Amino acid sequence: MKFPKFLIPLLIIGLFLEYKSISSAAEYTLTPAQKHFTAIIKSLPGVVDLEWRSPISLWIQTSSKAVGSPPSPEKAKNLADILAERGRTALRQPFCVHIYHQRGKELARTCTHD
Repeated sequence: MKFPKFLIPLLIIGLFLEYKSISSAAEYTLTPAQKHFTAIIKSLPGVVDLEWRSPISLWIQTSSKAVGSPPSPEKAKNLADILAERGRTALRQPFCVHIYHQRGKELARTCTHD
């Protein structure tokens, strides 16, 4: 039996849509404490953007105002330490704070453990 050629694009689209639905099911909802902590961090000077990449991994993009120009790993580490300590008491859960200036270039990371 020969496979009709017009079904190939439909099969590819179907597989893509199934993949998207599986990957979106893996997403999670932030806890109220995470939402509140996120709002506080977003309001800080020098914070450009932030994203929870997992329930325990907070990535924060900073400007030169927060980490200097050129970006200083020492300043970034100090900021990560402060935010992790504040988050430890606010969230009451283990998590990591990752500070970066440009995508793909992590400057510092601090993790907390309860």
